[in-house]
Formats: sequence, structure tokens, C-alpha cells
Amino acid sequence: MNLKKFGIILFLIFSLLPINKILAQTTNAGFVPGNIWYSKDPFEEGDKIKIYTLIFNPDSRKFSGTVDFFDNSTLLGTKDFNIAGTSTKDISISWTVTAGDHEIFGQIENAKFLQSNGTYQNASITDNVTSKSSRTVSKKVVTENINNTVNSVDGAFNTAVNSIQNIGDTAKSLVPVSAMQSVNKTTNTIDGWREGTGNILQNSQEETQNKINSLNNTKNLSKNTQNANAIEKPFEYAKLFFFTIFSAILKNKILFYGISVVLALLILRYIWNLFF
Repeated sequence: MNLKKFGIILFLIFSLLPINKILAQTTNAGFVPGNIWYSKDPFEEGDKIKIYTLIFNPDSRKFSGTVDFFDNSTLLGTKDFNIAGTSTKDISISWTVTAGDHEIFGQIENAKFLQSNGTYQNASITDNVTSKSSRTVSKKVVTENINNTVNSVDGAFNTAVNSIQNIGDTAKSLVPVSAMQSVNKTTNTIDGWREGTGNILQNSQEETQNKINSLNNTKNLSKNTQNANAIEKPFEYAKLFFFTIFSAILKNKILFYGISVVLALLILRYIWNLFF
């Protein structure tokens, strides 16, 4: 038998084999290359989203199997699919986003075609893994507790200011007018210092209040700037509280001299106990 006859025999043998049996071993059915997308993108820690991919079936037979979705080596979920001939279908699973570095991808398992006689034939898929979708999700900064703390400080501050004003009014009503006039005659120098320092503290109080108002205005600010402002506000409230107390004392003669007398008595008592 010469080579020409041998080649003809081989051709006849292969031409008689079922075409479907040959194609079923390897098929280009599977994922569209690089095909991963999300119901929300970008996403943050705690978001509940869906991860999608798309499978196409160029074959005339029904194509079925399962898709495993992974985050790096962690299995996120599995979804079965059945796709009619020459069609596509999107597959998805739900995912609650966590902080960290992620590489999301899908992988087809148990792929098979439905034969005309009702049996299934396993399929070898050329594109059975999607490209990896890389995402880095930052840890969400919880600002609710900070805001609650700031609101508590704000409420306490207002209560303290009202109390100081009430003390000043009460002290003023208790001291006789004649005593006030006598004190005014003998304390001109002290009064000059008191008023000047009080004005300085009042200006500082107004500047601090304006800064707090600016920190409270969160419109058109980035999330990082808002978080930084929330951390800075308690310190500004503390400064405002200090300036308000001492400016209120210095601006109120009765309160200022009343506290001065009490301090003087305490100092004299300490000196007396020290030497006698």
C-alpha cells in the first residue's frame, strides 16, 4: 500500500466520525473575557451589592454548569446556570462588601452540553475563568459617636454659660449700690485691666465661635475633611468654654470683685494657718 492510498483511507475514517463528538471535547463557550461588573461601583465597606458576569454559548446545544465566585481564594458563592443554544446569560451573586484588598473572579465548573438523545456530555472550556477584578476598600470611619459626643459637649456648654450668667445676675442684685460706688472709686486701675483683658477674651471668644461655625458647615466638604473637623470641634468647644467663663467674670464687676474677695480671703487664711 503506497502513501497516497494510506492517506485516502485515513481521510475516510475521520470523515465518518460524528462531528459533535469531536467538538464536545473543546468549545469556546464560556465567559466573555474580563467580564466582571457590580451593581454599584465604586462601593464602600458594608454596602450590599451584586457581582455580575456574562456567559455566552455559541453552540446550538443547551449549555449548563455552575459558576463559583471567588475573592482571592475565598469562595463567595455558587450559582447554577442553563443557557440555550447561541445565546448569552448574566449570572450574579449577592455580596456584602468588606474592607481590604479584593480580587473578584468567576470560574465555571461542571460544564456540559445537552445532547439530542437527552444525555449530557462534559465540555472542556477554553475560557472558564474570568479576569480578576481588583478593588481596595478602605475601612469606614464611624463618625456617629464623634458627632454624638460633640452634641453632648454643645449641650453641656450652653448649660454652663447660662449658669454663669445667672450667677452674675444674682450677685449683682445682692450687692448694695453704695458698696458698688465705693468699690468703683478705689479700683480704677484694676478696672482698666479688667475691661481690657475682658475685651481681649471676648474677641477670642467670638473668633472661636466663628471657627466652630465654620467646622459645623460640612457642605461641599470631603469625608476626610468632615472627620478631621469632627475631631477638632471638641477642642474648639473647650477653648470657647474657657473664654466665655473668664470674659463673663471680667465683664461683670460684681462677679469679678466677688471672686477676687473670696480668693483674697482664702490666701489670707492660708497664710494665717501657715504662721499661727
